[in-house]
Amino acid sequence: MNKKVQEMNVLVVDDEEKICDLIKIFLESAFPFNSVVAASNTQMATQKFLNQDFDLLIIDHVMPGKLGIDFIKHLRSSVKFNRLKIVLISGYLQQEDVLSAIQSNVKNIIVKPFTRQQLVSQVAEILGVAADTET
Repeated sequence: MNKKVQEMNVLVVDDEEKICDLIKIFLESAFPFNSVVAASNTQMATQKFLNQDFDLLIIDHVMPGKLGIDFIKHLRSSVKFNRLKIVLISGYLQQEDVLSAIQSNVKNIIVKPFTRQQLVSQVAEILGVAADTET
């Protein structure tokens, strides 16, 4: 099932509101997504998943409560989210975190601080779509 970008929904999970806002601006300027929704923690993200289907999850690794990797592992244990496209972002990744992400089928990792171009090209690649790369 190949969805058009206009039909896709994105969930951004980061405990820093400014990062969520920035990612949302970057994505909305490059892709005509149906929606880009933000959550400040994994509990809120769980609620969002109950209320809406998402095609892409962009999640920070280091957050209060639950690490991004642990949330991804939890999602991957469900058949419903086994094929969910995920981009992991973090300013603090240890080698074991990277290995854990790869084991959870997360191939797209972005290190903070990142540029609009880095984010947009990663999202375009993971979704297999073209992006508006102008700033």
